[in-house]
Amino acid sequence: MKKQESEEIVSRWREQMKKGYLKLAVLFALTRKPLHGYEMIKYIKELSLGLLTPKAGALYPTLKKLEKNGLIKGKWKTQGRKRRVKVYRITRKGKEVFQKAVEKHFNIISASRALLLNELETLGFIERTEAYPQVFAQAVKTLLLKEKATLREKIEALEKLKQGLQRLTEACNTAVTNIEERIKELKREINGLKS
Repeated sequence: MKKQESEEIVSRWREQMKKGYLKLAVLFALTRKPLHGYEMIKYIKELSLGLLTPKAGALYPTLKKLEKNGLIKGKWKTQGRKRRVKVYRITRKGKEVFQKAVEKHFNIISASRALLLNELETLGFIERTEAYPQVFAQAVKTLLLKEKATLREKIEALEKLKQGLQRLTEACNTAVTNIEERIKELKREINGLKS
């Protein structure tokens, strides 16, 4: 397979993932409150800490598809004197789909993370800390799925998530250092062979 061909495939996958994340982000935002399109763009950006910034050209087709599937419901309302906006709310079916999708997503992420950490540990690049998957899963489930989480629970979840990310950053930094050392060793071997 040519490099250009594989890059095109990866690009298409990335676009499909963005669409999937946008659907989840819309459903998540609507679990919090009813919103119209422009509010939703701002709210998703805020909720995702700037990681997702949907464009109108992607958001409105997504809203249309989610509404067609019965996951959200839109109702036209007048805002101000003449401005009409379509305000969306999540349906019971949408809440169920969102919860199941997030659970499946976390199962995939947990399995991928475990695979990566196992390989890095096997190669001797990191020391395994079992806390990573649980910390992430618990924190994000509290933030995403527990609709009636108290402010204290949200703060605690964010603190745990921050601590988990700091530990993961330290593990990644250790892995990078160990990989750099291995590269140097291999280069020394190459230079020794050339002599």
